[in-house]
Amino acid sequence: MKKLLFCLIPIILIIIAVVVIIIIKNENSSKELELTYEINAGIPFKWEFEIEDESIVEFKKSYVVKDENKNGLVGGKVTTNYIFTGKKEGITKVTFRYVSITNEDYPPKEEVHTIKVDKDKNISLVVLKNE
Repeated sequence: MKKLLFCLIPIILIIIAVVVIIIIKNENSSKELELTYEINAGIPFKWEFEIEDESIVEFKKSYVVKDENKNGLVGGKVTTNYIFTGKKEGITKVTFRYVSITNEDYPPKEEVHTIKVDKDKNISLVVLKNE
């Protein structure tokens, strides 16, 4: 009986280690990616975005948060949070452009995000060395 118990201990420890690894992996996974952009209320600009490959990444929704602490200033900051999810494994880019609403000739400011989706549809930002 002691020999059987002695043989089962390593197997039990391996099973516990695998379960812990799976739990840790799931806790670090994210099914949604949230990108946040701010503007000052009342100015004629807005953020727009374009997904390079919509078969990999999908836009789910956005929501706006207004700055309640304006310190007596008219307008204040308006924050928009954009939420994306993964559709299939791959890497693509999402380009945000800060564009003028009133002047089409005004050159937009651009920010490009490289986004990775793994086989489990977890989504994350990829930071490249030249970014």
